[in-house]
Amino acid sequence: MTTGNFSDKTWSGTPMWQIAEELEDQRKRREQEELRKASTPVAVLNLRMEGDYHLSELILLIPAKAAGALVESRPDPTTGGFREVKVRGPRRKTKREAMRDGFELRQTFHDRGEAETRRLVYELKNKTWPTSELPAESAKLDEPQDKEQRLRLAQRPRGTGWSRKKDADFFLHTHSPMAYDPKKMQYFEIEAGTNRYYPCDAPHDPVEYPVSVQAGASLVGQDDSDLTSPDRPRTILLKELVTTGRAMKKPLFFLDTPASCFVMFEGVRGSAAADYCSKNFHTKLLARLSSSLVYWSDALTYRMLSGILEELESEVLQSSSMCYDGVSFGVALVLGDRLTVATLGSVRAVLQTPSGSTRVVGGEHFVAEEGIERTRVDAGGGEVLSCPRPGEPPLEPQLRVRRPLKPRKTDICQEQSQELKRILESSPDAFATLAFEPGEAADPKAAKVNYRKLALKVHPDKAPEELKEQAAQAFAKIEAAVARIEALWEADAKATVELQKLLELAGSIESAVMPRAWARTFLGLEDPVEFEDAEKKANAMKQDLQKLGQFADGRLAHEDARRAGDLIDEALESLQAPAPKEGALEAVPVTRALGLRDLKKPRSIISAKPHVEVIPLDSLGFYKLAMLSANTEILGVDGVLKRIQDFPKQPKTASLVVAQDAAEAQAKRKAGRRACLSSSIVALLEVKPDDVPEPPVKKAKTDSTTDKVRCLHILLKHKDLRMGAKDPESATRLRGKTITRTQAQAERELLKMQRELVANPNVFHMMARKHSECDSALQPGQNSGDLGWVSRGSSGNPQFEAVLFGLKVYEVSDIVSTPRGFHLVQRIA
Repeated sequence: MTTGNFSDKTWSGTPMWQIAEELEDQRKRREQEELRKASTPVAVLNLRMEGDYHLSELILLIPAKAAGALVESRPDPTTGGFREVKVRGPRRKTKREAMRDGFELRQTFHDRGEAETRRLVYELKNKTWPTSELPAESAKLDEPQDKEQRLRLAQRPRGTGWSRKKDADFFLHTHSPMAYDPKKMQYFEIEAGTNRYYPCDAPHDPVEYPVSVQAGASLVGQDDSDLTSPDRPRTILLKELVTTGRAMKKPLFFLDTPASCFVMFEGVRGSAAADYCSKNFHTKLLARLSSSLVYWSDALTYRMLSGILEELESEVLQSSSMCYDGVSFGVALVLGDRLTVATLGSVRAVLQTPSGSTRVVGGEHFVAEEGIERTRVDAGGGEVLSCPRPGEPPLEPQLRVRRPLKPRKTDICQEQSQELKRILESSPDAFATLAFEPGEAADPKAAKVNYRKLALKVHPDKAPEELKEQAAQAFAKIEAAVARIEALWEADAKATVELQKLLELAGSIESAVMPRAWARTFLGLEDPVEFEDAEKKANAMKQDLQKLGQFADGRLAHEDARRAGDLIDEALESLQAPAPKEGALEAVPVTRALGLRDLKKPRSIISAKPHVEVIPLDSLGFYKLAMLSANTEILGVDGVLKRIQDFPKQPKTASLVVAQDAAEAQAKRKAGRRACLSSSIVALLEVKPDDVPEPPVKKAKTDSTTDKVRCLHILLKHKDLRMGAKDPESATRLRGKTITRTQAQAERELLKMQRELVANPNVFHMMARKHSECDSALQPGQNSGDLGWVSRGSSGNPQFEAVLFGLKVYEVSDIVSTPRGFHLVQRIA
């Protein structure tokens, strides 16, 4: 008879109490192992590629509970029970250097903990490893103890914003059409409309760098009416690109943070193009940033910014209303621990690093007497003019460039000085130099006859002393003209005759854009003209010119044939381009800009290629950046930096000081209303130490102001507020008053107060009582302007609250804008 639940076939003969003890021992050992794992820090080392650079990434998994904690008190096993921290080594040129960094960081973490590991990152930035200390590229990165966590991390999608699909072991991204399958460890892009899933590369795992960004922009003119002038520079401040992208449905969750962009546009010869670019730049930037989920390397960032400019350039040049306008441009793009600055034309950037060194990005795209930019302009055939500038005392003339206007005269002058001037300035081809009249045969024999006539008139021996140099130049030119005609005639006599007719028909070039009627006559076409027909005729005319000789690269070999070819291209361009307005094609002072069609087509005299520099934000302290319009140049680099230094933590105030002082300096020298329009963007980028956060309990004991602060404020209203005077918190102060103050006036008044507070911050409450338009100014004594104790999340205005909590005790804030008006704030506790 069988008793119990065991049959004689399954029972081993071991007593039940012994089996129970063994099971209990196994359970205890399993729990101890789980507890050991839960209380043992793990460092998972990986290598990453960012553009052309390698770097080590150490994921520190730090136990949330101490080793002695009860098993029941440990966090849910699905979360792993660990606090996750990422530590990244410096960017290296070789994989072996990055591996060596990673091994050093991991060993430091095991030996000395998280804090020392973070500090080591800054030491490694200046560390150069001897080749003998570098590991082999085949060295293993993983360790036996990180196997479980490495697998868990591999099954989790990169970055934030992921959620599990309902009833499925599948992740969907909340802000981007992406999915992740942890079993296959594969990312998918979800096609809109069809909802189909296509495999794609893994997105960049974003890193939040210990860098804070503040920025402000200001525009000042001769008076407030200039602030709406069409000629004013335009600025854009995108302080939170990820947030802006989310609002515009352009997901940017994969960007390293901080992610900010500051842009300035300044018109060159007109304002329509600058206005267009300022309204369309940000949409193109967000679209391009969101189009690729990869790491934005230096090379990719350069191509992105260049691509945006090329797109804007194409749209401006194709527009009939603004193609002859130009745009200068400056952009500062912050992505994590890198600052990319690009400038074009008159806009320049000044950067001061924490060490005090200064660098200027841009500022060299102006017409000069010599240099690379001048060489490029001359090679493009530009004509440089010396133009007077208004001002007292008289200013040096400004060099400007335009498409050349070339008179063509063939009548020999009786006075020697006038004939020298005709040959040197009004004979752009060999036939005109030798004074061949229209229809006169220009064969080599006739060329020599005309040469002898002119030689008697311009030979240096027959010129007075003051004209000998000009005579020598003119004599050399007529000698060269004879040689050119002989060479052309020898190459193809018939083609030479046609070339002479073309150059005679062209005559003098008196406008930067060839009139359409003249272009039709030059090409031998009648109105109306189909552009295809014009192209065919132009190609036939160029084929005739090629008979006179050409180089291997297709260029015409003879100077006069090249001039005729350029005229053919200008005639074609004239038939495509819109007719410019009267006086719209004035010479410009810049050598690079967007737009300016007359200086870009049919051949480029000026360029649209930006100057781009990438600055690593790798030193602790403040990087001070100023983006400046052309008219602020009067202050000089040192003058700009001095004004920023006076307000080291108030970028809006600093930008206002720079723009205001530049405008006043221009007004004092009577440079004109347009010259007084001055704009600046000031950004402060603070690189902070990547310290280990203190435990909340300890932090609360050492800093009683963590969750609340007490501040005074000064409020100034302006007439453009939506709420107007209907502010219940200003009812008493504004009783019987009408707000007529403009925004610019409010800013100027607060700037005056800021300057006084720099000298004596202790008078803040007195200023609040005198000037503030908030009822808090009515409080007695030193409480005038008191906002009371403000707790986190209680103000209803996160931006204003961030200013309050960002201040140190007795520190005065920057000028802050809210729906109530403009504020100055001082923290008192």
